[in-house]
Amino acid sequence: MVKEMTHGKSIKLIFLFMIPLLIGNIIQQLYNMTDLVIVGKFVGVNALAGVGVASSLLFMSIGFIIGLCNGFSVVLAQRFGAGSKIGVRRCITTSIYLSLFFTAIITILTVIFVRSFLLFINTPDEIIDSALTYILILSYGTFALIAYNLFSGMLRSIGDSKTPLYFLIFSAILNVIFDYITIAIFNLGVAGSAISTVTAQIISSVLCAIYMFKKYKIIRPKKSDWKIKWPYIWAHIKIALPMALEFAVTAIGILILQGAINSLGPNIVAGFTAAMKIENLIIAAFIALASAVSTYTAQNFGAKNYRRIVSGAKSNVIIGMFLCLIFSLLLFFFWDVFVGLFINEGNFEVRAAAKQYMLIAILNYPVLCLLITFRCLIQSLGRTIAPILAGFSEVVMRSLGAFFLVGLFGYTGVCFSPILSWYAAFIIIIISYAASLKKLKKNLM
Repeated sequence: MVKEMTHGKSIKLIFLFMIPLLIGNIIQQLYNMTDLVIVGKFVGVNALAGVGVASSLLFMSIGFIIGLCNGFSVVLAQRFGAGSKIGVRRCITTSIYLSLFFTAIITILTVIFVRSFLLFINTPDEIIDSALTYILILSYGTFALIAYNLFSGMLRSIGDSKTPLYFLIFSAILNVIFDYITIAIFNLGVAGSAISTVTAQIISSVLCAIYMFKKYKIIRPKKSDWKIKWPYIWAHIKIALPMALEFAVTAIGILILQGAINSLGPNIVAGFTAAMKIENLIIAAFIALASAVSTYTAQNFGAKNYRRIVSGAKSNVIIGMFLCLIFSLLLFFFWDVFVGLFINEGNFEVRAAAKQYMLIAILNYPVLCLLITFRCLIQSLGRTIAPILAGFSEVVMRSLGAFFLVGLFGYTGVCFSPILSWYAAFIIIIISYAASLKKLKKNLM
């Protein structure tokens, strides 16, 4: 169902729009976690560590893709909020052309340089083959990942946050079935996990595209809309490329830190991997809220309803702090249950590493939440420089952590490095939001 967010109570609109996104993002993380759960239980700790290292490296390409698609959806939401039917259709075709181009570039670069990256981040010999296999298979399936994110982003831009959820649930079920078949029955190990993920994503993206273009006439391009329009190309690149680069820059910091973690041995890598996958569930909630706020802000920006943008920002803080409280309490009291999903009883060093990071991180989730949500908010206003600067600040802080904190404090330094990067980026984002707020208030006068 198409939904305009340019009228109605902001906190209710954002919260209700967020719920399907929250469910979908959590399912997406469970979808990804299924690989690790089955790999950890059926293949072993080294395979689990290999997938964990691969995930850190894949974050660069996956993050770039998500940033691109988020940027495309912002432009589409602005045109939709402005009531431009031609603009909406041309945003659709422009996004498809650019997605095809960047899919080819990402796939080629990843395949060529993946082994060099793994060696650069000091991947232990016993897990490098698992990591390489996992990355290469997922890289050949990049088109499926970008297609799903592109189509689901289009649907969210016009106010439909439920349809992508339905296809994601279907895809997640398929992934679990394929994982069990390829790993537990056919013993394909890490390769089976990657094949299952790509197959499920292909099915999900195809079904989503068929439904979307059949259901919504407003986003169904006409023949004339397929002609390349350079002003539209520039409008999309101007917003989407900085958002994509922001994710890629952040990923560099993660890779540098991953290199320091790898030097601590497979058990620490496995424990940190488990903690990161659990934390990704928390981040999934923050991203759901950020996506809802982004759509709300972009539509109202396109409609020039600046007062509603300010109201939406306040609603964002209220909802975000509520989410932080709920998830922090769950992690604090039930951390052993979450860790037990990945790690069998008896792996004390692995379990201790996961616990240590989680207990430190939960105190700082409010900052992470506001960082993620306000970053998307200001991007929806067309401000792209601050998020990139925030990304660079994260790289610097994670790098300092890798080179100094880890050397001085070992794994404890690892635990504090991501948190310090959140604070550094948060300061930049809040300064940018304050500047945006000042500009919006001038428009209200």
